[in-house]
Amino acid sequence: MPGSTHRVRKLIRRIVGSPIGSGRVQGRWPVVLDRHQALFESITVPPLPIPLLLVHTGGKPLDYLSRDRRRLKQSLPGLVTFVPRGVRAEVALRGVGEGTVVYFDDARSLPAWLLRSGPGEPVTFTNEVIVSITRRLMSELEANSHADPYLKSLANALLAELQSELERPRATLDLPVSRGRLRVAHVAKRHMLAHLGEPLSVRDLARTCGVGVTSFTSDFRQAMGITPHRYLRKARIERSCELLRTTGLSIREIADVVGFRGQSHFCSAFVAERGLTPSAYRRDSQVRIERTPRRPR
Repeated sequence: MPGSTHRVRKLIRRIVGSPIGSGRVQGRWPVVLDRHQALFESITVPPLPIPLLLVHTGGKPLDYLSRDRRRLKQSLPGLVTFVPRGVRAEVALRGVGEGTVVYFDDARSLPAWLLRSGPGEPVTFTNEVIVSITRRLMSELEANSHADPYLKSLANALLAELQSELERPRATLDLPVSRGRLRVAHVAKRHMLAHLGEPLSVRDLARTCGVGVTSFTSDFRQAMGITPHRYLRKARIERSCELLRTTGLSIREIADVVGFRGQSHFCSAFVAERGLTPSAYRRDSQVRIERTPRRPR
């Protein structure tokens, strides 16, 4: 592993502890992923020789200071934070947080767009594609499902999506939402993920957040860049993919577990999200596992 990446991983591990899952993918530009779960109050990350990507997957809101130390910004589970190289990041996280750190594994060969990207400070944005790809990569790595062509295609897709995000006009990268809207989105997402198998209407979610339906819908979309209904459907499909890969439950049983109104509704939503049927997804997943060489013990 290149020296700069190795040093940065050691530094992050000293700050937040050892990861609970990790792996390396040899794509066009290699990436290393470490999934952390940590309990801390505040940390300061010194300027780093490589850029980092943090996919915030669980826990409490994460606050960080802008470069001029005057503006407080915030990340929530489901958001993505890009830290350019050479930037000092100060963050405060009260309670348990979980996220995956994506390291770009060879600073000498990184593309120019990645090395020069960023406004000189961490930036947080909504990108469901990056979140989904990172979760899938970690899931495959932790399950030892090392089908190299598949992992490489995911890593390349992650970089392509990140390039597209970072090359947008800079004003669209900052999260232009209030702390109140972030709180509403955080409470709603936590409630959805805890009750995926139950009927969840927008009215129910608004009531859980203590706001009206109109305000809730607007606040959630402003914070997440996606409607509550769309986010809920994506979360249910993501959970169904885990069940299709790891259990012998029937398609109808999985539809019930993740909260769809019958098998037909589930299959239609799955095809819309994934581009193939649940049965085809299950078959493809089994083929990848069967083709994966066993590692010597």
